[in-house]
Amino acid sequence: MTQAYDIDSWHTFRARREAELVEPHGWLTLQGFHWLPTKPGPLPGLPGTWSATQAEARLDATAIDGLTIDGVTLDGASTLTVAEAGRLPWVDFGEVQVELLRRGGRLAIRLRAESSAAREAFDGVEHFDFDPDWVIEGTYEPYDELRPTEVATIRPDLRQSVKASGEVRFTLDGRPQRLTVTSMKYGLGVEFHDPTNGDETPAWRQLKFAEPDPDGTVVLDFNRTVDMWFAFTAYATCPAPIEGNHVTVPVRAGEKTPR
Repeated sequence: MTQAYDIDSWHTFRARREAELVEPHGWLTLQGFHWLPTKPGPLPGLPGTWSATQAEARLDATAIDGLTIDGVTLDGASTLTVAEAGRLPWVDFGEVQVELLRRGGRLAIRLRAESSAAREAFDGVEHFDFDPDWVIEGTYEPYDELRPTEVATIRPDLRQSVKASGEVRFTLDGRPQRLTVTSMKYGLGVEFHDPTNGDETPAWRQLKFAEPDPDGTVVLDFNRTVDMWFAFTAYATCPAPIEGNHVTVPVRAGEKTPR
């Protein structure tokens, strides 16, 4: 294993994590979420006329609406599409950035402000102290191919497909654990429930880990368990854990429920 899992590397991880949260137009600045209608119409708080087909989204606006794309005022129509699970900046309305996203086959927009009261007041995410006992070795068993798997999300009106890539097995307090692993944008990870959910931690959390050694060995540093975006905003679309992803031991490591 080449990656360090000591307290110094954990402090570096924490600094990167909290810097990401306070970025302008970041996850602490979301202002709204709207599924795009099939028939052109207005959306709350935004000028212009919005609509979407299965293939693409469309916005019709005039110069007096004040919408811009790459600094150029929109006077006419703009169309854009995005892949499933993706998101792209589309137009700006003053300091608000409107992004296009596709979730569960449907197109939607989400509004990101440059800043917000939550961003200005942010003083870190409450978390458990670093504990080397929560750095656990496990064994990753890959599937022959990725398995699309439908899961619930934080939104009751949305289900999504995630790509299950294999299973990771490990032991906590003498109890065997097995979690289904998903292939993520930056490697492998798991979304999981544990007995701390709803009290000390959100409804579920996420842990990413490095690629396995040739023999399948992986290191699960539960000190790096993070809250998903739904813990910070009402406008997230986070996927829930794959069915059966329950750690039976309370995981008092990583991030707690945000204040």
